[in-house]
Amino acid sequence: MAGPSTHRSIPAEERVFSLVLALVASPQGLTKRELLSSVHGYSDRYRVGETDRALERQFERDKDQVRALGIPIETVDSPEESGNLQHSRYRISKDLLQFPSDARFTAAELSVLRLASLAWAEGSLSAESRRAAMKLESLGAGLDVASLGIAPHLGIPDPAAPALQRAIDERSVTTFWYQLPDRDAPAERRVAPLRLHRAEGRWHLIAWDLERDAGRVFLLSRIVGEAKLYSETFDAALSDRVEGMLDDLLALRERQLARLVVRRGSIAESRLAARAVTHPISADAAPEEAAQVGELPVGYRHLTVTTLDLTALASELAGYGDEVVGVDPPALREAVIGLLAEVRRQHEVPVSDDDGGTR
Repeated sequence: MAGPSTHRSIPAEERVFSLVLALVASPQGLTKRELLSSVHGYSDRYRVGETDRALERQFERDKDQVRALGIPIETVDSPEESGNLQHSRYRISKDLLQFPSDARFTAAELSVLRLASLAWAEGSLSAESRRAAMKLESLGAGLDVASLGIAPHLGIPDPAAPALQRAIDERSVTTFWYQLPDRDAPAERRVAPLRLHRAEGRWHLIAWDLERDAGRVFLLSRIVGEAKLYSETFDAALSDRVEGMLDDLLALRERQLARLVVRRGSIAESRLAARAVTHPISADAAPEEAAQVGELPVGYRHLTVTTLDLTALASELAGYGDEVVGVDPPALREAVIGLLAEVRRQHEVPVSDDDGGTR
């Protein structure tokens, strides 16, 4: 790949912060075109007269992220073309942005919140904790953690994570050995690592496979050993492809469904119910499929969840023991049964023969 370019990837929190500043600074509001052409993080990719769908999707996600932070974005219709989103204006009211005057935190509460944000900072490898910390600082939560006698730390257990994060920061070409579930031996992969992404409780590497010249997503737990960094760097413009790859990842998860039966009140239910989706069975469904969603014994319920990886989901379900049954697809059910059978085999106690042997 080429060496360093003049293109610089803009951190997501920096882009979102610039968006908020622009919306607050313009009382009359700004159109999408005005925001994309002027806000730091969009303007370097915006081209007059061209439609960049990936950039527009990123803008929509950033708006949702701002609202998720509790910052209301107002949409003002154009008086000339009501309902035309291209001419609608977006703004943030300074009055609505003010922190509620009657809200108060004690010093102890601020300390706990601050510590939580610091602990999560290392575990998320993303901007959430830094944004939370910024909010807390504005409330007067600036404190010296060292003076409290504790230093919270939450890291990623996967051994390859530290090296991969360094490779992302330095834009270093990286190689590692990757073990696929259906392969006997790991294969070496040479990639441009772009982002660490947490989904379904597991860490993934979003990367560009330099040998295949295509985007790939790797489960960190399947990386064997440590990642090796090289002095060769990759083009920073590859980072622009991350948003599209995340869109593809989301689309995969939405269409890959797993139907389960879980025991009510169990740990499995509490963890899986939060990920459940509504997926009605069609009228022309096969009889066996309709039976899967029929009546259950008292104390059990059906759940349908989405998943990125059926093999990883099977490992999770096996960990719940008899609290959950994988019903569909058949490959999931077979994988869970296989894992449980292996656990049983490893815990079987050899029976001694009369002559002192074992069987």
